[in-house]
Amino acid sequence: MKKLLAILGGILALALLAAGVIFGVKQLAPKPPAASTPAASAAGPELDVYKPVADYAEMLDALDFAKTRNQDTVGWLKIPGTDINNCVVQSFDNTFYLRRDEQKQYANEGCYYMDYECSVGARADLSPNTIIYGHSWDDDPDGIKFGQLFRFVDTEFAKANPCFEFCTQQDAMTWQIFAVAYTNISFDYIHPQISGAEMVEVANTAMEKSFYDYGVTVTETDKIITLSTCVVGFGGHDNRLIVMAKLLDEDAEVPETAAFTERPEKKQGIQ
Repeated sequence: MKKLLAILGGILALALLAAGVIFGVKQLAPKPPAASTPAASAAGPELDVYKPVADYAEMLDALDFAKTRNQDTVGWLKIPGTDINNCVVQSFDNTFYLRRDEQKQYANEGCYYMDYECSVGARADLSPNTIIYGHSWDDDPDGIKFGQLFRFVDTEFAKANPCFEFCTQQDAMTWQIFAVAYTNISFDYIHPQISGAEMVEVANTAMEKSFYDYGVTVTETDKIITLSTCVVGFGGHDNRLIVMAKLLDEDAEVPETAAFTERPEKKQGIQ
């Protein structure tokens, strides 16, 4: 009996030793390296890296990818002479993206987002007034996001950049600026779904406030776009800088410069 117990004890000891060796190897063996992201190849850039786009074909590629990351993506905004060259998102209200980036992650600077009441798609589907919001800090034309709209306060910059692009997956669209102005929220320009006559009234009010008389006419059949950001230089929390433009026809000639009359007094305060 003792002999049998001794044999069984030996077998058990060998089993425990083997198990210890196996577990020890598992614990001490180096972890396999994390899967690395494939490097950019000659076939094209690494898609997970932000890259400003140059033309509508690149916009479509960028929008396709952006929608895989966030289905709230509705378009692409590109303003020449600035770093504003990124996707635009839209949520169920106008507060969701105040402090979120285009991937819904917390970001103090936010992102470019469209008013939740706007309709979007091909040019025929757009609201009469497409409204896009973005943050700015200290009215800095070299700052973040829509801070760079303050570059339009400079006359030479405004002359050199009469148009910008806001495009969707359904349509390539170029917009001609007709007003750049300081205002406050007493000017109720935040109305996407308005009649043609009401839209013209909003456009004409913006023209009256504008730093420049662009000589651009807005009619009841036009579509307009409004870019809106905060102004801190004149005190208060209700002041805004707006840039408004109208949608050009698909076959319209795109002006290379703006021929306007400057109104320097309009830059001195809130109109």
